[in-house]
Amino acid sequence: MVDLNSIKEKINRMSRSASSMWQLTYGAFIEHDVDLIAKALEEENKLNSLEDEINKEIIGKAGANLNSKEKSEIIAYANIAGDFELIGDYCKDILERIQIKIEEKLLFSEEAVEEYKDLYNKTKGALDEVVFILEKDNPSLVKEVLRKEEHIDSLVDMYRHNHDQRMLAGECTPLGCNMFLNMLDFTAAVYYHIKKIAKSLLQIK
Repeated sequence: MVDLNSIKEKINRMSRSASSMWQLTYGAFIEHDVDLIAKALEEENKLNSLEDEINKEIIGKAGANLNSKEKSEIIAYANIAGDFELIGDYCKDILERIQIKIEEKLLFSEEAVEEYKDLYNKTKGALDEVVFILEKDNPSLVKEVLRKEEHIDSLVDMYRHNHDQRMLAGECTPLGCNMFLNMLDFTAAVYYHIKKIAKSLLQIK
């Protein structure tokens, strides 16, 4: 048997960094805090470094005599590492918008903030469950995560519609409008990669 403990430990660290980056990103948005942006970007650096380390370990096992179960697990962990790294990328995209929001002193309507808060919390809930499953090293629990899966695309469509109505009513600036829509889309992408991680965990027996 190939020892996967090192890879699993790094995956766990990636999950914690992704969770921390997600929370820091939201904190920067709510508090207009550039220091939180810097802290979030530190977590993204950790995600990039850990993914590189995992890929090197996986490549190092390429010549090993692996059975089908070991190959399946290694592929699943490689995919999970890639998805965590992409979550970091989407957080970074959101952070870039928040930086502009702070510099331009842009404000979202109270309704927009509540809508984004709802989308953030649903995404955070799914991410928290994935982090818990990885820490417990019990992939079978992932079925519950997928059973409770939110229809994020439908939610984003609804919030986009609400946003269009606010725009027509003149309640937001063109730059603020664009930024809000970007943040919705990037958050939906984060949720999508959390779902992909959950599905990859189903491949691990």
